[in-house]
Amino acid sequence: SIPAKVETSSSGDIFITVKNISDDYRADYDMRVLNNKGNVVEVSEQNGGITYFSYLKKNRLYYYQIRETRTSAYPWEEDFTGEWTKKVPFVIAQYQLSQVGTGRKVRIKMPKISGVKSYKVYMSYKKDRAWKKLKTVKAGKSIVVSKFRGKALARNKKYYYKIVPSKGVNATIGVIRFSKKK
Repeated sequence: SIPAKVETSSSGDIFITVKNISDDYRADYDMRVLNNKGNVVEVSEQNGGITYFSYLKKNRLYYYQIRETRTSAYPWEEDFTGEWTKKVPFVIAQYQLSQVGTGRKVRIKMPKISGVKSYKVYMSYKKDRAWKKLKTVKAGKSIVVSKFRGKALARNKKYYYKIVPSKGVNATIGVIRFSKKK
């Protein structure tokens, strides 16, 4: 299998980064995205690096596959096309955040996506580490967050949340911040 990382921006854009594992400078990769029914919806050819998929719809389950390719620079060498990897699931989800009342509470609503049963919600003071699991939330349901690590959410402090779907390899990371009281 070819290592890749799926990232979802808070706006729902998908970036798939492929780590170039071949020592051959001629190695390229084909990547394709399939919908939940197994139909190809987008294809990209690249030589490692980041691939941006722009035609994928929000609140859907997709799969990606990668294969190595090499184009010969010499007539005595043959071109090479490897086998597609196994399908790897990822989700493009649009989460809804809203403040509850006038207090320092936030509601995060999970979308209903065919094939996804639940979402794990984590929170942290740092964007890239020390995640604490808050709860597993069923698809279509919400979680109301008013405390973190036993303390009420503070004004003018950043809290990062991470949401991981039950099916898929990608997580969405966002920020919660209450402004100073006027």
